Amino acid sequence: MRERGGNLAAGFAALNSGRSLILLLTGLTVALAVLSAAPLGPALQQSFAGTLAGDHILKNNPSFAPTDFFDFLREKAPAVAGAGAAERWAALIGLLQQILLAGGIVAVLGRGVPVSLPDLAAGVRRNAWHNVKCFLIFLLLAGGALGAWFGVTRALSRKLFEGAAPGSAPATAFKVATAVVAVILYAVFSLLQDFARAARRDGSEIGAWRSYGRARRILSGRWTRALGLFLFWLLFGGALLLAGVALEWTAPAVSALAIGLHILLQVAVLAVRSAVRVAAWGSYLHLYDGAEPIAPPPVAVPVPEPPEPRLLSLDETTLF
Repeated sequence: MRERGGNLAAGFAALNSGRSLILLLTGLTVALAVLSAAPLGPALQQSFAGTLAGDHILKNNPSFAPTDFFDFLREKAPAVAGAGAAERWAALIGLLQQILLAGGIVAVLGRGVPVSLPDLAAGVRRNAWHNVKCFLIFLLLAGGALGAWFGVTRALSRKLFEGAAPGSAPATAFKVATAVVAVILYAVFSLLQDFARAARRDGSEIGAWRSYGRARRILSGRWTRALGLFLFWLLFGGALLLAGVALEWTAPAVSALAIGLHILLQVAVLAVRSAVRVAAWGSYLHLYDGAEPIAPPPVAVPVPEPPEPRLLSLDETTLF
């Protein structure tokens, strides 16, 4: 099947067909965020409700808000520690959620029809264990490659810039180059994982290792486009998220209406994150579907051997 249209255009088109998916991802993220922040509720109520410190925080006072915030962290350390533990569990659940939902996304997104939540659930159930194995392989490969890269560059940095002044131009350039290569390595292994998970679009019988092999063959000759898509959605999505966070952070909340708008802005930022994820998957799946189908290996067909010649008997040569 030849590629149709643009991969970026397919990503933006996925925002329309995957609206229910975006709402689902946003709702699950909001639920995890609320559960992780719940342990701070009583402490926030006691420290900031109807107090001068609360007024400083709501108005984002540049002189007093930071001090009041750090005082809260010190005085309510047990509640903050409890919220931190809840956030760590929420992060693990969120990671598992992303791993499992990817199985549904590759089953329903980019099919030319709106995403159906029952079909999404069926894809999640069918591809759950496959996606867990793909993620474990990703951890093994990416962790090994990045660990080796950082280990080698750290040793080289110590040897090359041992006598250099802190913050020197060569040392800074070396650190920037190390970070750029690390991002590219992460992008390569992330794309391999995503295309390995996308291999379940062709059938549910393929295993994790075979799907990584298929991903490598499909990306062969398409690495430039795939890396371009990864970097575009990373930078474009990051810019949108930073703009949303900056807007929410700088707006004062001095009334119940303003606090409500703050909450809506926070949910909108989470929705943007979910939308970027769906759009990126739309681009990847379009690139995957546009690849040439992988021909199965030729099957040897046995050729029957000709019968051995034999002499005719006298009875067989008699016509009458």
